[in-house]
Amino acid sequence: MMDRHDTGHSPENQRALPGKMPIQPDSDSLMISFLLTLNILAPFLEYPPDALIVIDSAGTIILVNTQMETLFGYDHDELIGRPVDLLLPEHLRTAHVAHWTHYMQAPRARPMGIGLDLVGQRKDGSRFFVEISLRPIRIEHTLHVIGAIRDMTAQREAERERMLISRRLRQQDKLLSMSHDAILVRDSADHIVSWNEGAEHLYGWTEEEAVGNITHTLLQARFPISREAVDYTLEQHGQWEGELTHTCQDGRQVIVESRQALVRDEQGFPAAILEINRDVTERRRLERLEREARAEIDARLHVLQVILDHLPSSVFLVQGPQLRILLANQAATEIWGAPWSRGQPEEEFIQQHGASLYTPTGQPLPLEDMTGRRAMDSGKPVLNCQLVIRQSDGASIPVIVDAIPLEHRSLLPSLPQEMTLGPASAERVVLVVYRNVRALKEAEELKDQFISLATHELRTPVTIIAGYADRLLSRAAQEKGHALDEWQREKVQQMKHASWHLANLTGELLDVTRMQAGQFQLERRPTDLVALTRQEIERLQATTDKHQLAFHTTVAQLWALVDAFRIEQILSNLLSNAIKYSPGGGLIEVTLEEHKDTHEAHFRIRDQGMGIPHAQQAHLFGRFVRGENVRIAGIRGTGLGLYLCRELIERHGGHISFESEEGVGSTFFFSLPCTEAVYRNSSGKAL
Repeated sequence: MMDRHDTGHSPENQRALPGKMPIQPDSDSLMISFLLTLNILAPFLEYPPDALIVIDSAGTIILVNTQMETLFGYDHDELIGRPVDLLLPEHLRTAHVAHWTHYMQAPRARPMGIGLDLVGQRKDGSRFFVEISLRPIRIEHTLHVIGAIRDMTAQREAERERMLISRRLRQQDKLLSMSHDAILVRDSADHIVSWNEGAEHLYGWTEEEAVGNITHTLLQARFPISREAVDYTLEQHGQWEGELTHTCQDGRQVIVESRQALVRDEQGFPAAILEINRDVTERRRLERLEREARAEIDARLHVLQVILDHLPSSVFLVQGPQLRILLANQAATEIWGAPWSRGQPEEEFIQQHGASLYTPTGQPLPLEDMTGRRAMDSGKPVLNCQLVIRQSDGASIPVIVDAIPLEHRSLLPSLPQEMTLGPASAERVVLVVYRNVRALKEAEELKDQFISLATHELRTPVTIIAGYADRLLSRAAQEKGHALDEWQREKVQQMKHASWHLANLTGELLDVTRMQAGQFQLERRPTDLVALTRQEIERLQATTDKHQLAFHTTVAQLWALVDAFRIEQILSNLLSNAIKYSPGGGLIEVTLEEHKDTHEAHFRIRDQGMGIPHAQQAHLFGRFVRGENVRIAGIRGTGLGLYLCRELIERHGGHISFESEEGVGSTFFFSLPCTEAVYRNSSGKAL
């Protein structure tokens, strides 16, 4: 075997050994010698750990070791005599031939690890990274190449993993530098060895200024517990969390949430401590302010509750369509006979405690007609509703209820969170006030009894006086008896009008007392509302020259099952008010329309008079209630007319409302349920 320093490439070019003549061997002897040399060389190829291959100058495999066979998956006989590019992927074989030809023109030793990306292909077609070292050798004066092939799959995987780890570490280092949290590392003696940009921004020291300093000394750390206890926790559990107070370079103190982790070396000894500090100074300041504000709100709520509990009226604050309770005072518990739990819906509370609501006439009140629900649905105040609460033990309490919606746009944002059950902008809140009027009712009953007695006793003499006055005027007109002069006739006429006015007043008072006592009855008959309205307008038009009463309707007849006398009383009261409270005269319009969808007759009476002051509008349908401007103007009245109108309309199943502006005029609306159309035959009788 010759090494790569031999200069000859064929037997003819070899110089003879000293003292010997050159011998010209024949081809058979050369082949035998070559094979013997290979047989001698083959055992030595098994010693190295790498896969070894011997290739001739034409690129043909002439010898491989066992490691080579194992690495590529071929048997010995499958490799010997085959071209070496068998061990390469097919797409690299053409290029390999060119590289091999170029190499063989100037063969040289090429060690492993020179940075070439080489790929081998196994018998099963799988590919893997390899490193190859080449060395030219001479075997029986013929140039060959011996190659050592090493599988680099594991090394490449490890290298790739190292690159990934390195990239990840660089990213982590960059992220740590970008973090707003202060991140620092200190050794086992508490000297700072790492200091990120977040620490620089928080504390004011640069990394160069901080590294090497003892952490607790530099930052003048104040611990919630002893420092020894913190060190003990780190030693025992490997981590500690808590709040620290640090002093910055400019003397400013900050509160930080500190998370510390102990890092140990391979022998388990403490090597370093990773500390992450987050500035929570502003958060703690805001939390302190919130606690102070909450304490102030709690104190105010307590004072409010105390005030409400001393009120004689029952006060509720309810929220949402289900009227869930937000707030209730002590009087509310007494009036219902049971406490109303916060958040409990109204319907559930009433059913749970066996309570119920009734109208003043004793009719059960549907839940949808309850005062709070009407205010919740409409968004408008519902005032002075008279109801009766019947407790579970049968006790009845007459009440007057006011329900006032509190729109979220104005009030709710200022309500404490503790007082609301949901977002303020989502649900309406209603203030409901129940006033126990049992004592007032008892006093009213006594008053009604007195009024009933007084009016009954007055009615007879008033009727007699009116009758005699009318008789005197009649006899004087017929020139019977003593003649009356002008002054006497005028005074007797005044007596007559005053008597009839007093008779009407006593009639109204009797109606009121009968209604309060539950003794009032309606006498319903089919009535043409168009004819009745026109007749009443004509009667009242005859009493005034300053006012013009106009009637508008699109229907010829409109029938309803009503008490005709009481409907005349309603129209008379409303039209008389329009005339009386329009002292300057003017147009008074009456409109009657049929609402076919609801089978109702809709009345509208509009004047251009004094109007009603806003302060009196909420109580206008109460008894003896009159506008302040009317009193100032000296216009007489009892304040019973509108009360009777409302009672009579509601007892007919209708509703009444109004719109008014002081100095502009008033419009009253009321509706009455109609019957089905009634046609009349030629005799005028209803069919």
